Amino acid sequence: FDLFEERSPCLDEVKEAFDVFDENRDGFIDAKELQKVLCALGLNEGLNEGLEMDKCRRMIGVFDENGDGRIDFDEFVKFMEINFC
Repeated sequence: FDLFEERSPCLDEVKEAFDVFDENRDGFIDAKELQKVLCALGLNEGLNEGLEMDKCRRMIGVFDENGDGRIDFDEFVKFMEINFC
């Protein structure tokens, strides 16, 4: 994805990206919210719902430092730094 043009994203852009995932605005991205965005982007095609949810949980687990099963904004920032900066 070319989310942030040719430069590193600023904090406002990272917050905007986080808000795309955080549908209920509770300050966290859970597996269901991640699944919705991935489906909207066409990235979970061909998987049944159970497999999609399991995949989303595993994706979240990679960056879920406190083990609560969700990604908070600080964890999301670290993800963005590793993958886009």
